[in-house]
Amino acid sequence: MAALEARLGTARADRYLAQLTSHMSHGPGGLTVLSTSADELVVDLGTATWSVRAAPQELVLRLEAEDAAELEQQSARVAHRVEQIARRDGLQVVWQPA
Repeated sequence: MAALEARLGTARADRYLAQLTSHMSHGPGGLTVLSTSADELVVDLGTATWSVRAAPQELVLRLEAEDAAELEQQSARVAHRVEQIARRDGLQVVWQPA
């Protein structure tokens, strides 16, 4: 399984996690929330699994997929969504191999 990870430095990681959890709970685009907790969200994207974790001073994103092409496609989709929510703070998602 291929995986990517991104760490976004922010003092408001818990706020972004709450926003993403609220947004994803509506199942946009057929997404399915697999689990939620105070510090983590896990979402089934259909062809990949995306987890978001709030840590002190950072938001940690992890994306896993069986297929490298799907991983690339979903990574762009996830990055766009996160960057839209975090646009006021100018957060940028930079994926690294996990």
